[in-house]
Amino acid sequence: MIDILIFFIGASLLLYVLLGGSDYGAGILELLPCGALREKRKHVINEAMGPVWEANHIWLILVVVILFNGFPRIFTTLMTALHAPMLALLAGIVVRGAVFTFRHHDAVQTGGSQRVYTLLFGCSSLWSAFWLGIIVASLNRGLIDPAAPDAHAAYIAPWAGLYPLALGLFAACIFLFLAGIYLIGETDDGALRRHFTRVAAAANVLVVASGGLVFAASTLEHESLPALFLRTPAALAALGLATLLCIALWAAARARRARHALVTRVIAGGQVTLILLGWWLLYAPNAMLTAAGPLNLYAEAAPPATLRQLVAALLVGSLFIFPSLFFLLRVFKTRGK
Repeated sequence: MIDILIFFIGASLLLYVLLGGSDYGAGILELLPCGALREKRKHVINEAMGPVWEANHIWLILVVVILFNGFPRIFTTLMTALHAPMLALLAGIVVRGAVFTFRHHDAVQTGGSQRVYTLLFGCSSLWSAFWLGIIVASLNRGLIDPAAPDAHAAYIAPWAGLYPLALGLFAACIFLFLAGIYLIGETDDGALRRHFTRVAAAANVLVVASGGLVFAASTLEHESLPALFLRTPAALAALGLATLLCIALWAAARARRARHALVTRVIAGGQVTLILLGWWLLYAPNAMLTAAGPLNLYAEAAPPATLRQLVAALLVGSLFIFPSLFFLLRVFKTRGK
């Protein structure tokens, strides 16, 4: 039962990064200059995100529900020690959702109000992506201390530092990269496709550069990433394969044919999947590292009776969630054809 719950946590996080992450990236992309293509770009992003931007949050909610019910000590420790970044993330998500809705349904579709909505949408997307990275980085620093002697040690020290900041930047770059790749296939406008391709290429360079910064900053931590990867060949192989896929990605992107847009999406998704897999292989089966030691998913699981009910609910719910999501995408992606 614990293995099933771990699978659902991993799958939900992956889907949130691949789908919700690209939505964050689309908001970040709107902060970039686009000249005369700005309104067209805004329309394409609205059309691409409109059907699914709210649905994507179900994956994050699912992770929270599983942790709350299946691994209560891990949930309590996480939400207490990382209360500040969690609050910052939620504030960003709320603002982002509100302004995206206002922008779409405001009776005035031109002028100053639209510019304010777009600016807030972009800034809140960058803000949320940044704090997501900080939260992930905080899990394995060994600075989470449930018995901390003061407020700083309890609520600030676990997430403050160069390494979390670097991973926050890395997350924002990955989301921008995904958005650029996904949006290439959302328009037939040649100039706009070239714009999205340039954004994706620049973001790809930023992903590599910010990833290097993450590795460098990690050497200041309890255990550096280079040392961890060298001791974990499978994780190193996943990272190496993700890097090699860049060759196939840009070969497909340069082809500029409709069918290659899907290929680039699949390859980009595969790269991100390999990065997350490598991360999991580094730390599994520990959910986080505290000052008192690691919190292991197997050791911290709820009683069997609770796990049975949770697993049953997830399996039954999956019969509705996944077909519904597929139907949603199919309806909105095929309308007008």
